[in-house]
Amino acid sequence: MASQVGGATAAAQARARAEAQLAAIPPHVDVNLLRCGGDLRRRYGDAARRLTDLGAPAGALDVDVAELADSLWDEDTETWLLTDGQGQVRTPARGALDVFDARGENASIVGIRAEDLWPLPELAVEVTAVVHASAGAQVEVLARGAVEGGEERRRLEWRDGQPATARFDLRRLAAGGSLELRVELAGDALAEDDRRVLELPPLPAPRVAVLADEAAGPFAAAAAEALAQEVGGRVVPATTGGEVGLLLVDGGAADLEPGGARALTFGSILAGQPEPEPWVSPGDLDWDREHVLTRGLDLSELRVDRAWRGLLPEGEPLVWSLEGGRRAPLAVLAQGDGVASLHFAFRLRDANLPLLAAFPQLLRRGFVRSYDRAVKLQADAPALPASELDLRYAQPAQSRPLRTFGAPGESLARWCVAVGLLALGLRALFR
Repeated sequence: MASQVGGATAAAQARARAEAQLAAIPPHVDVNLLRCGGDLRRRYGDAARRLTDLGAPAGALDVDVAELADSLWDEDTETWLLTDGQGQVRTPARGALDVFDARGENASIVGIRAEDLWPLPELAVEVTAVVHASAGAQVEVLARGAVEGGEERRRLEWRDGQPATARFDLRRLAAGGSLELRVELAGDALAEDDRRVLELPPLPAPRVAVLADEAAGPFAAAAAEALAQEVGGRVVPATTGGEVGLLLVDGGAADLEPGGARALTFGSILAGQPEPEPWVSPGDLDWDREHVLTRGLDLSELRVDRAWRGLLPEGEPLVWSLEGGRRAPLAVLAQGDGVASLHFAFRLRDANLPLLAAFPQLLRRGFVRSYDRAVKLQADAPALPASELDLRYAQPAQSRPLRTFGAPGESLARWCVAVGLLALGLRALFR
């Protein structure tokens, strides 16, 4: 009953009609009110006459209002049903009846699917809508809000009553914010089911800091620049207390706990580790082809001139050297509570890893994995049930007036179960 006809919703028309009629019912008549859409609400006496706290139109109609009304009616009890006639197979045979015509065309969003690459800015959103309209009607879906460009539109290819999907490949703004998703149909009778909102959390600071000694050469700085380009960030100085998205360390000693900071380290001694032993030209190199960090990457050309034994912390092996049939790790992933760090047993200058085509992707994935957990997007409301979407049809019926109430003590003087069967528009979510 939230559908709109002639500038006013059916629910508003029904409420106005009820207020006017209830004011004319004699005070000696007991009035009971039932709202039958969504959660069942009952009001008695003055609260019923004032239509107290009926709420907005909400929820599917799970009650056979015709049967309920007919079961309550008798010589001493009048029933009065206010309805839009939708979602009903029949109307009551007895009692008063007011039918508000709320029929019209409608497009509804029934589902949202998001592929969120947080902490990266990429975000793919699929909006599924159902359209109940005349053939040839043009329907568009828009995404508007906290994304680059502000707004994008897609024309929806739809078939009557069938789900149709529009896809958006977006880049979110670093500050986060709301993303409005809307389906647009000219003359849509029900606007409330056209719109959904996703709340996008802020992206972490896409700032990459480099910590390297004088012997590192240009490799660490080049790696940081490559990573910043991949994640849409920038390189900043590594300063005490500075906020960064990822720390890249090449060589030397780093006061880091494995899995305690978002970091990529190359040949670096971590906090509390003993002095490592040189490891010259580790051979028979291989990598985990199923791990999320290395799946699909080609590391077959990787060569390491010098690494260090005893340098790596405990973690998931990603790259290793086969020695006597056993895997000696050359790179491991260390996980903490919502944080992960990636550690290599060699410095960038001592391997050809920076020259491989897979290196930028490895850096990108390391940055993403360092955040360990994805942030869940929050949608504003669930979709409507399919039975509540087609507003073009309603149970036909003629309105009938209330019977005349007698004086106190006379028949039909005691009860009026009014408005009470309140398909008073409050029968359907946004209906």
